[in-house]
Amino acid sequence: MTPRTERSGSRFVAVNTDDGRPLIRLELFHDTVAGLKSITVGFEVLSGTTLEQTRTLVDTMNERIIGVAVSPN
Repeated sequence: MTPRTERSGSRFVAVNTDDGRPLIRLELFHDTVAGLKSITVGFEVLSGTTLEQTRTLVDTMNERIIGVAVSPN
């Protein structure tokens, strides 16, 4: 049996962590990916990257990435 791939529309947002470092967070539009309902996915950026640079990166990601696809190994 082939593992089922789950898909959801998504977007990326730039946020600051509690210690002030920028972080890119993945937000799903709907709770259609069961494996991601109870977790948050974030991407750390290189040291020295400003929040404004992170926002520019997020804008580009949101223009090019239309969703997330998750499947079991």
